[in-house]
Amino acid sequence: MYKVTKELNKREIEVIKIFDNETNKIIPLNSEISPLKEIERFCQPINNNMFYFIIGSGNGTILEYLLNKKYKSKFYILEVFDEINYSDEYIETLKEQNINLFYNSKLNYLELSGAIRNSMGMDCEVLIHPNYDRVNAGLLSPIVEKIKMGIVTATINKNTENYFKFEWITEPILNLSITKEARSILEIRDNFIDKDVILVSSGPSMSDHIDFMKKNIDSAYIIASGSAVNGLINNNIMPDFVTIMDGSLINYTAHFEKTQYTGPIITTGTTNHSILKNHKGEIFVTNFAQDSITATERKDLLNVPNVPSVALYSLLLSHFLGAKNVYMVGQDLALANGQYYASGVSEHANMKKLGETIEVESNNGSVTHTTFGLASTLESFNNVVSIITKTNSKLQIYNLAKDGAKIKDVPYINSEDIELGNKIEKSWINRSEDKVNLNYTYSADFLSKIEACKKDVDYAVRKINQMNLSAVSLKDLKKVLLLIKSLRENEVLETHILNMLYSTTKSINNMFEYGFEDNFETNQERVEMIKKFKIYIEYIQKYLLGLLESPVWIQLDKERL
Repeated sequence: MYKVTKELNKREIEVIKIFDNETNKIIPLNSEISPLKEIERFCQPINNNMFYFIIGSGNGTILEYLLNKKYKSKFYILEVFDEINYSDEYIETLKEQNINLFYNSKLNYLELSGAIRNSMGMDCEVLIHPNYDRVNAGLLSPIVEKIKMGIVTATINKNTENYFKFEWITEPILNLSITKEARSILEIRDNFIDKDVILVSSGPSMSDHIDFMKKNIDSAYIIASGSAVNGLINNNIMPDFVTIMDGSLINYTAHFEKTQYTGPIITTGTTNHSILKNHKGEIFVTNFAQDSITATERKDLLNVPNVPSVALYSLLLSHFLGAKNVYMVGQDLALANGQYYASGVSEHANMKKLGETIEVESNNGSVTHTTFGLASTLESFNNVVSIITKTNSKLQIYNLAKDGAKIKDVPYINSEDIELGNKIEKSWINRSEDKVNLNYTYSADFLSKIEACKKDVDYAVRKINQMNLSAVSLKDLKKVLLLIKSLRENEVLETHILNMLYSTTKSINNMFEYGFEDNFETNQERVEMIKKFKIYIEYIQKYLLGLLESPVWIQLDKERL
């Protein structure tokens, strides 16, 4: 489609040229007369306290320019052509100055989403290096699409953070008596090594593989991801394990309140406490990166990275437990005739408003329709599978959803072509009813720590409100900074509360690092800084007030009686 050449012209200037086979045009990607002046003009609109996506690096003059200027901004250079390469040492040098270089061929929009989240509070602008806009649109559009999806994903992540900002604290606290005593999943790891696993999700194609699962129920561990449990039971299949991580009450009422499942659950501390409290079977627990509370109490547990879906959690468990083959059933990540779930799966109200759909590549070679949320999860699958394949060459992952979305490096396989090996010994799995012993003393103690944290924050707010916010001296500023420092020494605030307020906290950190020019020498800068700190601390105060007023604590008081 194209050919990249590098040459020194008569002026001893390195020029990168692209020969486009479709148009028969040769396009120089940097000035053949004065690359530096070209970049000086291009970078003239660049400001501090911003973050920029810049498509293209040309012959590298822009990188040297940004290094020398030392802007107080963040840069993400997205290079279209792998042939324009730089040494690993140089890329690290760039990174030290907040200049991050990515190649389109290795770039996924989760990385761009992470860049956006890391730059909260800073305005964003997308720039195209001179002459890259003359390149075939088919080469640039994938990068533009990744930026768009990165923005969508970052928005989804921020909305998810806001949606669960209480549950990701309340549920681990209410689950403490269970998670402190539950068995670690690592205790049973030896049973999974080199075994086949069927991971069942609740997508539309789950119903198409009931016979496959019944045929192989003795030859593989069947693990149901969350809502898939009742879809299996309604088809007379009892899974060996069910994985859960969702903290929402609707997860309990829609999928677990009336379930007939009494087998083992593999869970995180973030799971809705009503599910674990009412479960009549054995519970195995892992840590989850989002959950700092369980991690503090149980340092012996398997640590699982943050993932947006219980199906991804299940896939990571199969990887960590040493499985040989994973066959994903119902992992469509797409809609079938507008349906989100397979028949037999309980559908809650939120799934009836799916919003706008987009097209993605399908396992059948065509395209399929999916939601923005599922598309984001698809990219998370691509990222997780990439990590797994790089670190675990023994694990083979297959997807049985013929009309589902194509997951990168996960081949589709027809279930009729699968021949599993010998039977697996499953007698060790405890399927008997097991009464959960609840002790809410741990939860009450932790709640007391949050109440004490709230008092410290209230004190800080009062002290700032007593200041004259129209005239702030350096001495006043120092007092406020010491006040903030004292607050950050509160372990509950620093370790647990701010973890739930990532976006806002990151905005303040970026403001402090990038947003001021003259070390607060002017009254205006000092006033602006104090006002932003005031807004931030009041935001924490409001969050703590909402947390302490959560109705779940009323239930806690009832259960302690």
